[in-house]
Amino acid sequence: MSRGHDSRDNRPVNAMIRQARAVRRLAGDAVSSLTALVTLVVVVATALLSVVGIGLVLARPASSAVRRWADHERSRAGHLLRRPVASPYPPAGTPGRSAVRAHADGGALLRDLLTAALRVVSGVPLALFAVVLPLISINSALIALFWWAFPASKPAESFFALTSWWDALASLAIALVGLGVWLMAPVVARIDAASTARLLSPTRQQELVLRAQLEQVRRRSAVSAHTAELRRIERDLHDAAQNRLVAVTMYVGMAQRQLETGRDDPGPSLAKAQSAASDALTEMRRVIRGIYPPVLAEEGLVPAIGALADLSPVPTRLHVDRPAPTAAAVDAALYFSIAEALTNVVKHSGATEADVQLRWEDGDRGPEVLVVVTDNGRGGAAPSGGTGLSGMAARLQALGGWLDLSSPSGGPTTIRMGLPCEL
Repeated sequence: MSRGHDSRDNRPVNAMIRQARAVRRLAGDAVSSLTALVTLVVVVATALLSVVGIGLVLARPASSAVRRWADHERSRAGHLLRRPVASPYPPAGTPGRSAVRAHADGGALLRDLLTAALRVVSGVPLALFAVVLPLISINSALIALFWWAFPASKPAESFFALTSWWDALASLAIALVGLGVWLMAPVVARIDAASTARLLSPTRQQELVLRAQLEQVRRRSAVSAHTAELRRIERDLHDAAQNRLVAVTMYVGMAQRQLETGRDDPGPSLAKAQSAASDALTEMRRVIRGIYPPVLAEEGLVPAIGALADLSPVPTRLHVDRPAPTAAAVDAALYFSIAEALTNVVKHSGATEADVQLRWEDGDRGPEVLVVVTDNGRGGAAPSGGTGLSGMAARLQALGGWLDLSSPSGGPTTIRMGLPCEL
């Protein structure tokens, strides 16, 4: 009973939140309309200049401008609909075609331009409906209530001149109808967002093509990640363990010659050989842990991430929601990605605290584990900054996962990762 009572108490607040979101969405359509108009002008100018050859140079920037506008609209629509809007563009790393040709193939460019044209037509009216209609209605209602205070020589005017109470009641009724229509803004905003999402989402044919292209990228990423891992293991063995084993061989050889000649005591050489062998064993164990950490194999993903958080020099909190079994390859990919993210926090962020969130959800492709690593550092992280982010993305992408980075200047930095639980 108490839950139902709380829900009823929250209804007015929830309605106000929905209304505010809808108004913000529809008001933003004006800015989107202006941006779409500029984008269309650029595209038309590029098409006209292509007759003399100059437009061919501008084709790539024009296509990029259209894609950025469409991506922003997908983000806006997804924010209101509370679900991501898929992109019809080929994934990064798809070989064989230029960016302009890839954008044009399959009709993605035409659908983007059509959506932009519709936004130019509808953006300003929707913004006026969301912002101007309530102001006009409230103003008219106030004038209708206080029409009698105006001098007879200059009567109050709302939708028409108010000279009697009947006029005032009619004006007030129109104002209330206007406010009632404005309260339908959440419905209008949802229809607007849903139609935008439908226009900008990939068609069935595009989905099939994208799935094949994504599989190509995944295979290439898997091969690259596997090759990089083999090179890392080879480098670790060569630079550390192999050198220690060479030292063992050298000291044992010295001890053997000392025993044969009887001139010197072989004890110090054997002691050095034992020390070098111990160092080599330590290095071998380190390399083995780098391939698949024992704590991950013995205790599982959550305890292993907890150990990473406990050992981090930057105080790190771990939050886990609805843990579920995951494949060993998924555990390893997430473990090393989170370890790399926490290493970046320590080395580059200047943060004083960090958070790691793990939660298991039912996604479109089945159960998946989501990870969010956040710190309160200076921000400004980028995949090209030598922080290992590109390697993390490749490791996750090879298993069908993804990585998203948000790191504005001044912070905070947020890294989101996701992987399917079953491979």
